[in-house]
Amino acid sequence: MHYLAIDLGGTKTAVCLGDERGHLGPGHRMPTEADHDPRRWRERLHGLIQDTLQEAGLHLQDVPSVGLAVPGPMSVRDGLVLAPPNMPAWRNIPVRAWVEELTGRPVHLNNDANAAALAEYRYGAFRGVPDLVYLTMSTGVGGGIIAGGHLVQGSRDLAGEVGHMVLDPNGPRCPCGQRGCLEMYCGGRNVLHQVRAELDRGADSCLREQLDDLTMSALARAAGAGDALARSYWETFLDRLAQGIGILLMCYNPSVVVMGTIAIHLGDLLLEPLRTRLPRFAWESTRQQLHLAASQLGPRIGDLGALALATATSSP
Repeated sequence: MHYLAIDLGGTKTAVCLGDERGHLGPGHRMPTEADHDPRRWRERLHGLIQDTLQEAGLHLQDVPSVGLAVPGPMSVRDGLVLAPPNMPAWRNIPVRAWVEELTGRPVHLNNDANAAALAEYRYGAFRGVPDLVYLTMSTGVGGGIIAGGHLVQGSRDLAGEVGHMVLDPNGPRCPCGQRGCLEMYCGGRNVLHQVRAELDRGADSCLREQLDDLTMSALARAAGAGDALARSYWETFLDRLAQGIGILLMCYNPSVVVMGTIAIHLGDLLLEPLRTRLPRFAWESTRQQLHLAASQLGPRIGDLGALALATATSSP
């Protein structure tokens, strides 16, 4: 049986087909164009869905349901994308109704981090572990929490918005309106924006040679090579990320914390320093037998997350 999976992100939108076991077929993608009227996205999405089905030799009648992973904050109950900080034109957008109109199929909606947590629970290296936290570690920071074998949604579907835990109320202003959010210290876009600003002011750093293609991996490696500017930002990144994970350990006591993009690229270059910092932020009993790991689901985890939504409701 084939399910339709749609992964809506701030940069791109991907559509693919997959089955209950997590096997993915070929996919198609398009720029989201998040600064444009979202109704334009809806019109272009129709073509992307048709291309995906045509390539597989299927019709919408062959698809029992659709999984739709979207950026938070969002509302499962109302089927809305509410106000993603990195998608300024998207405010209270009825994406579930739009996709149901395009497909005529039931649509299971959730935020991308929750979807990725479900993918880890169903298809990942720690599949079936009943207490698991997944952290998206890319442009921004998000989280999905599996507790007792169930996805934690919260009263208004806002559980897991870990990127906007306030770590320092006197910290930098976040686009969400608060100050000192975890995402301001650990979101790739924010960190690299601050580094570029320092370089523009004339700071001495080897990162100047990579200014046109600056990444968090480049920042980490420059810090390891002794670059003072890179080390300053990388140390702050590690401290604040350990602080955020420590809060999650104390609140949910998971046995697994799985991290996405940055952790996948850096591996132990990120994980080992985090492990050494966690004792400052969480009890030893919460750290015993904790698996702190990079996701092994690969670059199509967004597709797998949407597929995990399609194959069931919001509960594992």
